[in-house]
Amino acid sequence: MPGLYIGIDLGTSNMRAYVEGKGIVSSEPSVVACDAHTGEILTCGREAYSMIGRTPGSMKIVRPFVDSVVSDYNITVKMIKDFADKACRFTVLKPNIIVGVPSNITSVEKKAILDILSLSGAGKVCIMEHPYAAAVGADISFSKPNGTMIIDIGGGTVDIAVVTMGSIAASKTIKGASEAFTNDILRYLRRERDIEAGYLTADYIKRTIGGAVIRSEEIALVAKGRNIVTGSPINFEITTTEVYWAIKERVESILTGVKEILSSVSPELSGDIFENGIILTGSGSLLYGMDTFLESSSGVPVRRAKDPSFCVARGLGKSIHNLSRLRKNGYKFLYREEI
Repeated sequence: MPGLYIGIDLGTSNMRAYVEGKGIVSSEPSVVACDAHTGEILTCGREAYSMIGRTPGSMKIVRPFVDSVVSDYNITVKMIKDFADKACRFTVLKPNIIVGVPSNITSVEKKAILDILSLSGAGKVCIMEHPYAAAVGADISFSKPNGTMIIDIGGGTVDIAVVTMGSIAASKTIKGASEAFTNDILRYLRRERDIEAGYLTADYIKRTIGGAVIRSEEIALVAKGRNIVTGSPINFEITTTEVYWAIKERVESILTGVKEILSSVSPELSGDIFENGIILTGSGSLLYGMDTFLESSSGVPVRRAKDPSFCVARGLGKSIHNLSRLRKNGYKFLYREEI
């Protein structure tokens, strides 16, 4: 099949690209800065992300994906085209793109993504579920009939799946993941402390002192915000325990999903999972104590994959290099006319 192959992890928080022969070449926030009047894209990625909460009235910040589902069709087309052009510059033929998506998206959502990729300049396109791609990226072997549970905690969704023999045996997608943790912290500050903070501040708090378990040693962080009552800017202190309680319900919803999947698969697969353990991937798996919480609560060994944020992109790349296995497991590259 002519044309360069690239893999794109199309995430709510970040877009990552794997280019055939080069590896992972790009990782940028899925954020776009647009002209508020014309809709023209001014900048994408890190530069646009740094503008959140700081734009003038003539500009607006757009997140083209909400819970990994397209929220703005036209801007998504332009953003992916810009992203793909940077990833495979100097190529003449249209690239063939394989893209990672949540496991439980609808056929309508899947068709929209395929159509967007085609309009963005792709030759042929193929869709692969996040947990399957993450399993490939985490070096899970599919050579034997052996089940493994993957939990991919992305920006917008948590994908929980049991993979065996190159296929997904059972899966569940939970809306709200790493970005939802950030929004939970913002709500906690407004509700409990009468403080309004910016998204970037809450995201920093999550990454710095957030946790799925209460830490043995309390840590505090000083951040900037605004007092809702007086309207005055303030410096405020927030502790690890406060952040734990702010996101506790969201973290426990992941455990509920794990238990649902465990109870739905066959006893043989359950035994495999207990023996092989649960593998965590995605940027949300980096939350302090996530592996400890899930292991102690589920009774199943849990480990975090190496470099978990890039497992999906790495899995897409490995699939590009093994097209025969890709076809064997039912994944096809299609032209737009075939979609």
